[in-house]
Amino acid sequence: MGNYYGLIEVGISFVGIILFGWWQLRSLNRDVKAREERERQVEQQKD
Repeated sequence: MGNYYGLIEVGISFVGIILFGWWQLRSLNRDVKAREERERQVEQQKD
């Protein structure tokens, strides 16, 4: 088992990086949608 600690660490790190990237993209998409909604509301108020 001790021979595989490096491989286990690489696997856990890879999964962590993938999860972090997914979380950031999800957050970015949510922020973009919120900004678009605010801009849409501003445009409606101008009319």
